[in-house]
Amino acid sequence: MTRWLFIVAVTGVLSALFLFGLLRGKPDREIASNLIGKHAPDFTLPLHKGFAENLGENFSLAEHKGQPMVINFWASWCPPCFQEAPALATAWRKYGTEVLFVGVQTQDPGRRDEGQKFVDQFALGFPNVFDSQSSLSIDYGLFGVPETFFVNSEGLVIYRHTGPLSKITLDNQIGKLVR
Repeated sequence: MTRWLFIVAVTGVLSALFLFGLLRGKPDREIASNLIGKHAPDFTLPLHKGFAENLGENFSLAEHKGQPMVINFWASWCPPCFQEAPALATAWRKYGTEVLFVGVQTQDPGRRDEGQKFVDQFALGFPNVFDSQSSLSIDYGLFGVPETFFVNSEGLVIYRHTGPLSKITLDNQIGKLVR
């Protein structure tokens, strides 16, 4: 009996801490990144369906050097990712000829099909890749999803946004990339 009480107590404390973390403050925060001013970590990952016809089976960041980029990390289970997806789709339609948008489905093991549904639901016409091992999350130092990195034409990360993006944030940060 005391064993069950202990398990219930520990579960309750962990749940309270988790809930506190979710509910404190705004979902988008300025969180410093060690990548600011450094080259964006390179990656080669498999593309979601629909992008392979024009880009091949895999997307390699190195093949797109010299282009300013918006690299957005998301997951199919993430409500804030659903919140920001329309703004990303709109920004891509507006700036897609000047800036390369790349979506990275991460922290979502075994859910590639759900990721494809997400891409289709929001008509995300820019390349979206699947990070099955979430290794890119580590390389970029993610705290969670969504997170977005703005990379200039020299390949340097100039800004990191944690939380759902708004149209205003996208316009402001992309404006800095295309000056």
